[in-house]
Amino acid sequence: MAKRKVTPEDLFSMQFTGDVQISPDGKKALYVHTAVNAEKDGYFSSLWLTDFTDQGSRFTHPQPDRLVKDRSPRWSPDGQSIAFLSNRSGMDQVWLIPADGGDAKQLTELPNTVQFIAWSPDGKRLACLIQDVEDTSTTDVKVITKLRYKHDSKGFRGHHMNHIWVVEAATGEAKQVSYGDWEDIDPVWSPDSRSIIFLSDRSETRDFNHVPALWKLDVETGECVKLGQCAGFTLAPRFSPDGKWIAYFDHQYGETNACNDEVWLIPAEGGEARNLTGMLDRSTANWVGTDVKWDAGVHQPTWSKDSRYIYFLVTEGGNCWIYRVEVKTGIIEPVVTGDRLVVTSFAMHDDGVEPFLVYVAAHPQSTGDLYVESLGSDREKRQLTDFNKYLFSELALSEPERIRFEGADGWEIEGWLLKPPNFQPGAKYPLILQIHGGPHTCYGFSLNHEFQMLASAGYVVLYTNPRGSQGYGKEFARAVLGDWGGKDYEDLMRAVDYACTLNYVDDYQLFVSGGSYGGFMVNWIVGHTDRFKAAVTQRSICNLYSMAGSSDIGFYFIDTEFAGADLWENEELIMSRSPIRYARNVKTPVLIEHSENDLRCPMEQAEQWFIALKRLGVETVLVRTPDEGHELSRSGKPMHRIERLKHILNWFNKHRSQA
Repeated sequence: MAKRKVTPEDLFSMQFTGDVQISPDGKKALYVHTAVNAEKDGYFSSLWLTDFTDQGSRFTHPQPDRLVKDRSPRWSPDGQSIAFLSNRSGMDQVWLIPADGGDAKQLTELPNTVQFIAWSPDGKRLACLIQDVEDTSTTDVKVITKLRYKHDSKGFRGHHMNHIWVVEAATGEAKQVSYGDWEDIDPVWSPDSRSIIFLSDRSETRDFNHVPALWKLDVETGECVKLGQCAGFTLAPRFSPDGKWIAYFDHQYGETNACNDEVWLIPAEGGEARNLTGMLDRSTANWVGTDVKWDAGVHQPTWSKDSRYIYFLVTEGGNCWIYRVEVKTGIIEPVVTGDRLVVTSFAMHDDGVEPFLVYVAAHPQSTGDLYVESLGSDREKRQLTDFNKYLFSELALSEPERIRFEGADGWEIEGWLLKPPNFQPGAKYPLILQIHGGPHTCYGFSLNHEFQMLASAGYVVLYTNPRGSQGYGKEFARAVLGDWGGKDYEDLMRAVDYACTLNYVDDYQLFVSGGSYGGFMVNWIVGHTDRFKAAVTQRSICNLYSMAGSSDIGFYFIDTEFAGADLWENEELIMSRSPIRYARNVKTPVLIEHSENDLRCPMEQAEQWFIALKRLGVETVLVRTPDEGHELSRSGKPMHRIERLKHILNWFNKHRSQA
C-alpha cells in the first residue's frame, strides 16, 4: 500500500514515552505514556508497567476526557508502592498506588502544584517542591521589587519562591521545611534519611546573578549548612550509594549555556569540588532539539552500586549517548552509543552482578521508545515499545542525509538534508533553511514533525549546527558570544551555498525559517540578503536592547551572550546586532509567528518587527497565538500547534508558486 504524506494533523495520532523508573528488585519498570485528545485539545498521560518482555500494560487508567496527566512515578525503597504526581484533583498532587495494582489514593493536599518528589531511603517520607502561594485576598495589584518576577514556563510568579516540604507517606501529614526569600530546588535525601541536600542561591546578589550553592538541611532541627559554592547552571545533586560523595552537574561560567555542563564531585560533608569530565569537552546533557518529545525524565548523574562509576548523557554532534566516568581515575568511556541515536533519559539497575540500563531513545523516525540493554559481556539490547508503529507505517517519512561543509574560518559544520519522500532524480526542488534556537542547542537525529511535513510538501529541508551550537565542544559553543549575526551568519549562508551545488536544489526557490535565536537569525538574514523568496520568523527577537528589559531572562542574557556588554556603555554594539536597525534593507516577504504569552521572546518583539516592515512596504503577516508561551511548537495546545504548521506551509506554498 502506498504511503501518504505527513500532515499537520498527524500530531493528533502521535504517542510519547518517557521518565522510565526501574523497581528496586530490577524485575519491572514504570514509564509515562502520553497521547493527544483532539476533541479536548490537550494531552493526557498514564503510567505503564513492563517486565522487560514488551511494552507491558497500563498501570494507571487514562482519563482522556478530563486530560488527566499521571506523571513522575517513583518506587518506594521497599518496592511495595509507587508515588506519582497527578492533576486528577485539579492541580498536581502526590498520589500513592500499591505496586501490585489497585486504586490510587491522593496523599497530599498541598497549597500549590507539586513540582518534584523524592522518597527518603527509609521509605517513611517524601520530599516535595512547591512554590509559595500568592495572597490575592485583598488586592489583585502586583507590586514588583525584584528582577525575577516572571518565567516563561510559569507565567507571572511575583516574589513567590520554590521551597521544600516533607510529607509522611503513611498519613499525608505535610510540613514546610525550607523558607526564605530565595529559591530552594532539587531536594534529595541523605542515605540516613535525616537530611536533605538541595540547591539554593542565598547570596545578596542572587537577583542579578543567580549562581546556587549546595546546602544540607537537617529535617528535624531545621539547621542548614552550606556544603559548597557552585559556579554555573547547577543541577541534580545525588549521593553516592556509600554516602561519601555528592555528584552534580555544573560549569564555571555563571548563568549561561555557552559552555559544557560537566559532572562535578564534592565530599558529602562539604569541601573542595572537582570536575570529573572537563577533559571530555562535551556537554553532559541532551541538547538535541525536536518538536515531538514528551519525555520528562529527570536528568541526573546516576551512580553504580559500588560507587565506582557515574553514568550521564552526552550530546555528541547530532546524537546523544550514555557515558560513564570512573570516580577514582577520571577515565571516561561511552556506554550506549550509535549513529542516529538520541537518548533522552535513562535509569539503571545495578545489583552488582548483572547491571542493565533502560532508556528512552529517539531516531529520525521515532518520537522516542523504550529500550533495555545489558551492561554485561553480552550487551543484549531490546526495544520494548513502538506505540507509533501503525501511524508511521502509513507515513512517507524521509530519512535525513548528513552533510559536512566548510563554514567561516574553515571550521567544519555539520548539517542534514531531508529530501521529499517521492524524490525524483533529475528534478529540481525548492529548499527551506531551518535555524535552531538557543543559540546553544543543536539539531540532530531526532524526528521533527515540522520538517517531515515540509519534505512531504515537496521541499528539501536543510538544517545545520552553526557555531554556537552544542555537541562540538566548548570553543565551538562560545564562538558566537558577542558575534550574533557575524560568523554564525556566514556558517548558515555557506550551508545554503553548499546545498545549491547539489543538482536537485532549485537555487531560485530558497526559503528560510527559525525560532527564538533562529527567529533572530531569520530577521538578521532578510536584512542582509535578498536571496530567499520568503521567510518565517517564529518567537523571534528583532531588538536586543528592548529584549533586555522585557524578556524574563533578558537582563542577564544580553550580558552573557554579548561578553559583558552594558546597555549604556555598549548601546551601539547592541543595536548594531539588532535586526530592527536593518529593516530598511528587507525586501523578502515575512510571516511572523508569535505567542502572546511568550515571556522569553516577548510579544513586543514581534510587534516591533511587524510595524517596521509594514511601514516600509514589505509584504508581512503577523500571526498572534493567544494563551501560549515560548514552547508553542513543542507543548502548546494541539490545535494551536497544527494551525501554526498550516500557516508556515501555506506561506511557503504561496511564495513558491510565485517564484
